[in-house]
Amino acid sequence: MVDASLLEDRQNSLLVALRVRHRDGDRCAELLQKLNDVLVQTEGFKSLDVIRREGGLGTDFYVVVRFRDSAALDAWRNSPKRAAALIDIEALAITDVSRQQAAGSNIWFEPVGSLPSTPRPPLFWKRWTVSLLAVYPALIVLVTVLSPLTSRVPQALGLLIVAVILTGLTTAFIVPWLTRALNGWLTAR
Repeated sequence: MVDASLLEDRQNSLLVALRVRHRDGDRCAELLQKLNDVLVQTEGFKSLDVIRREGGLGTDFYVVVRFRDSAALDAWRNSPKRAAALIDIEALAITDVSRQQAAGSNIWFEPVGSLPSTPRPPLFWKRWTVSLLAVYPALIVLVTVLSPLTSRVPQALGLLIVAVILTGLTTAFIVPWLTRALNGWLTAR
């Protein structure tokens, strides 16, 4: 469990940040569990903690591996078991894997040296298609439903009413939902 008691220990720690595709999130979590099983058998290993965060661009994993001392950490870094355990995890990464060593409380207060780089945005035509899917059906429904109200006011005011409601719906609900639903298609190249 990650809590303030970690600040009392002066063990050496390694912070690793990586981002994987949404569809690979569960696979990465399984591989991290297998990594923990390997680490439990490693001399000087104290704990492995994982923070998983689902984001719009992928699933981020922040992994804190703690060892008794720097000698145990160095032994792990130079171990062939380490390379074998990490190869499948690092193969899932869609951005640069960031690694940073820290001792004691520094791991919580020192910024990560390099965060995962941001993947390229979806292709223009895919963004355009999502925008069209978000706006056109909602526009048809709003114009039809609001026509009794908008027909009694000046045309410019009627269009403003439709635009205000349409903008709110697409920004708050429709585009986020479409982005999640079509994420695999949007990020595929």
